[in-house]
Amino acid sequence: MSGPRDAVADRGAVLATLVAVVFALTFLALPRLGGGWFWETGNALGFLALAGLLFQMIPYPRSGAARRHERLGYWVLATAIAHAFWFLAGDPTLRVYLQPGAPAHMWLGLFGLLALALLCVLARMPDRMRVHRRYRVFRTLHRGLGLAALAGAGLHVLLSGFYLPSWPQAALLVLICLACSLGRRVWARLQAPPRASAGIYLATGAVAGALFVLIRNLVP
Repeated sequence: MSGPRDAVADRGAVLATLVAVVFALTFLALPRLGGGWFWETGNALGFLALAGLLFQMIPYPRSGAARRHERLGYWVLATAIAHAFWFLAGDPTLRVYLQPGAPAHMWLGLFGLLALALLCVLARMPDRMRVHRRYRVFRTLHRGLGLAALAGAGLHVLLSGFYLPSWPQAALLVLICLACSLGRRVWARLQAPPRASAGIYLATGAVAGALFVLIRNLVP
């Protein structure tokens, strides 16, 4: 028989599995093609942020889970910001991508980051109560901003073509996005709904990110 600890482990396993799956997608085509330690490290942060955002789109029971959801959201935002500023700080030539005429995938990435930041700011308590008098209004806006952030981030990854150049990779990522965003009825039926955990997110992300960087730079 499974006890409370097993239920908690199962809920945390969804987050860990999602992080692992997102990184695994990048190895389905040209798994050992890399751009160097700096490049891979920055993009590992980006894929970790995408995995965290995907998990945050999964509905969760409101009782007792809102605070964990909020804390994980801050870590996802911090990871996304680190991804963006990693390149800006380490390679000044990349700043041209913030100028007019930049590729569409760069503008979509910036759009996704801004939507994610706005989502986190407007969800903070007690500021949230000053902006949204009714929970239903907040929930609709929060959900809409989450979908906008995920759309921008997903298209940023797909249109760049760096790590998911093949159509099966793109199709799988789209399916994962749809499952996390629109599978509300399926997720709600689970006896142990997925549990947000900043510790699992960071630990799994550190392992997956390290493998992502090492395999592309050390494996011949």
